[in-house]
Amino acid sequence: MGSMRDIRRRIKSVQSTQKITRAMKVIATSRLRKAQASAMTNRAFTNAVWDAIQEIGSHQLSSPFWRPRHEGQLCYIVVGADRGLCGAYNANILRSFLESEGAKEGIHVITGRRLQGQLQFRGICTDYYEESGDMPTSKQAERIASYVLPLFLSGQVKEITLLYTNFINILNREINTVKLLPLDEFRTQKARQDLLWEPSEEAVFGKLVHHYITSLIYNGLLEGKASELAARMVAMDAATENADKMINELTLQYNQARQASITQEISEIVGGAEALR
Repeated sequence: MGSMRDIRRRIKSVQSTQKITRAMKVIATSRLRKAQASAMTNRAFTNAVWDAIQEIGSHQLSSPFWRPRHEGQLCYIVVGADRGLCGAYNANILRSFLESEGAKEGIHVITGRRLQGQLQFRGICTDYYEESGDMPTSKQAERIASYVLPLFLSGQVKEITLLYTNFINILNREINTVKLLPLDEFRTQKARQDLLWEPSEEAVFGKLVHHYITSLIYNGLLEGKASELAARMVAMDAATENADKMINELTLQYNQARQASITQEISEIVGGAEALR
């Protein structure tokens, strides 16, 4: 058992840490609601764009976005976090990426400083990097889409895959792997022939695909951020509870040390009084 001064110092230290973990939990909770609302809005937009793509695709429009390729590199867009203190969030997305086919040899588009650092430690270079930030923006998704789409159109990349953590609820999250390009071969047969596309179906289709890929990337960023914040909420809640237990244990040790000190002082007083008799 340490001295009373050391125990008091440890109690103050744990109390200060507990204030930080409690504040981090509150911040993560407020940002999580914003990320969920943005994800729901973006999901509706993505579905509307996909309906328009299917409408044009039903006309059997010839486009490089439909055709599968056998030559070229694989491109991976991996959504990570800038910071730690979020449980196994970063470790799970890193493990899923390393288990992907041809992950180490392909083109890597990474978001999040912590994930990029882990890849650099393993000798895997990052071709394009984007910080995660406090809350993802559509401009981030636009920059990523503007980087990967020319690679696909030029033939340097044969397939683009998005890896992110899908938010289910506070306690449940799962890794999602989404193939962005080439587009799925399914095309609806219920085409409305009375629609007129200006300036042409090909031009409109190219713009729609760009918006669709951007929207999917943005959705991955939002879902990843929501999963990160949920993981941080759980981790900080557990840390706060552990701090409570530690404070109680240290307080008990302090009281025991204090009682022992008082008992010793009383014994010394009684012993001195007996010696004077």
